[in-house]
Amino acid sequence: MQPYKLNSQELFESFHTSKNGLSTKEANRRIVDFGENKIQSQIKKNYLLEYLKQYIQFFALLLEVAAFLAFIADYYAPNEGNDILAYAILIAVIINATFAFWQEYKADKAMEALVKLMPSIVTLVRDGEVKTIDAKDLVPGDIIILEEGNKIAADAVLIENTTLYINTSSLNGESRPSRRDLKIDSNITRALDARNMVFAGTAVISGSAEAVVVSTGQSTEFGKIATLTKNVQKTITPMQKEVIRITHILTIIALAMGLLFFIFGVFSEQNLLIASIFALSLIVANVPEGMLPTITLSLSLASQRMAKRNALIKNLDSVQTLGSATVICTDKTGTLTRNEMTLKELVLAGGEHVAVSGEGYATEGEFNFDNSNESSQIRLDEILTAGSMNCRATIEDKKLFGDPTELAIVVAAKKRNIDLSLLEKINEIPFTSDRKMMSSVCIKSEEKILYTKGAAEVIFEKATHFLDSDQIIKIFDADAKKRMQMSAEAFENEAYRVLAIAKNSNIEEEGLTLLGLVAIMDLPREEVKGAIQQCKTAGIRTMMITGDNSKTAQAIAKKIGLEFDRILTGDEVQMLREEELEKILSKESVLFARMASNQKLKIAIALQNCGEVVAMTGDGVNDAPALKRADIGIAMGISGTDVAKEAADMILLDDNFNSIVSAIEEGRAVYFNIKKFVTYILSSNVPEIVPYILHFFLLIPLPLSVIQILSIDLGSDMLPGLALGSEKPEKNIMKSPPVGRGEKILDWEVFKRGYFFIGVIEATAAMVAFISFLSLHGWEYGTVDLKNPLLQSQAMTMTLLGAISCQLVNVWTMRSWEYSAWSVGWTSNKLLLGAMALEFLWIWMMLSYEPVQKIFHTAYIPLNELWILLPFPIILFVSHEYYKYTKRSAKTNLILLQGDEDVRKSMVK
Repeated sequence: MQPYKLNSQELFESFHTSKNGLSTKEANRRIVDFGENKIQSQIKKNYLLEYLKQYIQFFALLLEVAAFLAFIADYYAPNEGNDILAYAILIAVIINATFAFWQEYKADKAMEALVKLMPSIVTLVRDGEVKTIDAKDLVPGDIIILEEGNKIAADAVLIENTTLYINTSSLNGESRPSRRDLKIDSNITRALDARNMVFAGTAVISGSAEAVVVSTGQSTEFGKIATLTKNVQKTITPMQKEVIRITHILTIIALAMGLLFFIFGVFSEQNLLIASIFALSLIVANVPEGMLPTITLSLSLASQRMAKRNALIKNLDSVQTLGSATVICTDKTGTLTRNEMTLKELVLAGGEHVAVSGEGYATEGEFNFDNSNESSQIRLDEILTAGSMNCRATIEDKKLFGDPTELAIVVAAKKRNIDLSLLEKINEIPFTSDRKMMSSVCIKSEEKILYTKGAAEVIFEKATHFLDSDQIIKIFDADAKKRMQMSAEAFENEAYRVLAIAKNSNIEEEGLTLLGLVAIMDLPREEVKGAIQQCKTAGIRTMMITGDNSKTAQAIAKKIGLEFDRILTGDEVQMLREEELEKILSKESVLFARMASNQKLKIAIALQNCGEVVAMTGDGVNDAPALKRADIGIAMGISGTDVAKEAADMILLDDNFNSIVSAIEEGRAVYFNIKKFVTYILSSNVPEIVPYILHFFLLIPLPLSVIQILSIDLGSDMLPGLALGSEKPEKNIMKSPPVGRGEKILDWEVFKRGYFFIGVIEATAAMVAFISFLSLHGWEYGTVDLKNPLLQSQAMTMTLLGAISCQLVNVWTMRSWEYSAWSVGWTSNKLLLGAMALEFLWIWMMLSYEPVQKIFHTAYIPLNELWILLPFPIILFVSHEYYKYTKRSAKTNLILLQGDEDVRKSMVK
């Protein structure tokens, strides 16, 4: 059934209702049949299950297995510290699971505070009386009453109408108020095009009406899009993929080494228990227990910094996805523009051009003439007076009521301090879509005068005169008309909505005297132009997707510096095959106009199929499916609909496009912070592994115990590693291309720096410290079992200090992946300074605090014997800084060579 094609009587018959509405008994029966009028929100989370899920992540399971093996080892070989090892691993798992859960829980609660689905109270006719009820109790057949400012709670067909305008931008992206009327159009094929319908999720801007409810809940256009959103599958984030990949690689390395040395142990005639414990030790040495907590903290800190910059992240993994974004698909209304109509320019019929300062609905501003005479100010006041008398919009106690276009005129009049109390409106001829004009009859100084405003082409046809610059009424001849038409076209080409304003002392809408034109626009946000340029510098394409027409979209794009190769309308996108659209999007930046929700979704999928990482912004219900499908969905926090917010991964609390750029910067920082941290922990794995390998192959005592390995991973490495994860974005991070979808955190560069460069230096430091200390105390090569327990503990402590002292320096040089340690500032990371202080306290406790010494098998080392450790931290710092310098130089030379090649090619051309 197509209810928008039925007249009032047919509607009453089809829905078994009447002008008096439904009876309460019948409404209660229908609510059983149709269900409550509400959109099903996302399934409420069972937070206990969400918390328990943290313990079945692959990496968490690996640590839990390691703890289980440690308990087994303790059972067969008690008093070796394996029980402490097991408890320490489990504590690490619990801390990480709790921390990760807490961050996501906080994001969910912040989201719940933003989401308020549908209006709660509606006015309707029931039992022949006007009543107010909860919106969820609306049913098909109810007669609802709509007034200015109401949110509309269901889809309904109008049966009475008084100049009703509604804001449909949440459904179709159209920024201009949509006029409603009772006219039935038999040619339309979908409800959204019916002008005699109103829709759930939209709002009344001005006017009043009565309507028959025809759809509620999930059956509304609002609900259909919400259902489509629910059915869209969310893709796994790059961070989730990379964490899984890192986990798998490190797990394979750990298990492979454990198995290999278990086999070696068995073949060297060691008993199974010793071989098993030895294999377990190597597994623990290779597993970075602090990795997950640090990644979680890095994401969390970045999300907190984003929140301070007005970007609320709902899912921590989405933080890093932003750093990989290659395309931003952005809505226009409320995202690139302010979603506030502003009167910015006027052209008086006498020829003067007037620029108006101020933005939005602020009543402060100035009027600047390009040329003027004594009468210019008088004629400016008259055109604003005429416009204001034809506006129903009002501003009361800084609250706005009415049509945004009319509000723009009212605000402009207030900027001029125009006193309308001298006029009395005695009659009004309302605007209709057929007439495209509105007139008001006023009394001024006991004389009647008609003021009118409307579409320029309509007023031009009805105007016979114009008020010239000498304040004399002259004939509106062909030359004058052409001059004003050119001004109107120039405004329209700049994305202005143009209205002509006229008057007539004969109190009729013919033979008008033209006063001039007003140009009104939903202005671009002032930060947008710079933000788009920043995206371009960062190698990110920006594409506008709007429900407005091509002309408006193109003009706005020009104003904000948005470059595009072609314009495609929604109908054109609908006709394109997926392969054709993908071919276009892989090579060109496109400006999309007159788009529908399913078409935006098609664009998101096509871009992803082209290998792009898509950030999709939006505020309307129509945006929600595409927001959910995109790699990173970004909803507007102020103007965004609840469905859009729920579907998105990130919410811009200030609706500011510039905040997206800040969020992308933080996302890129997260990628490199995690890369730095992974390198940092891999480098400490080498001095944990090498002592066991050398002990196995050479005739030397065991240089390091399993519990000491854990003291590095969860003790000395943890806090500095967390500090690395909190580093702010490096300089020039937004002057580099996006992190490619194929780029990995754990790549050859990380392995090379971590294992084969810094790790080798640290392992050398640890083993030189161990062997040197033993040699200084009379040890001879070949003696595997030391008879002196104190000497054994001291030598192990030296191994431990060799690794830790290098890591203390490593964290400073690792603060920048590419630039020198000096470039980031020594005091800019307060968390690192605190970590250093606690690190030195930890070292002191291992050397001097007996309970810690007992647990970790450490002992006091005389200060005069610690000199053995000094050379290696210095070697590490200098060599890594030099390595970064060579990398920078090579990169600079490559850029210069590429530049020379570009110059050479241009000369050839």
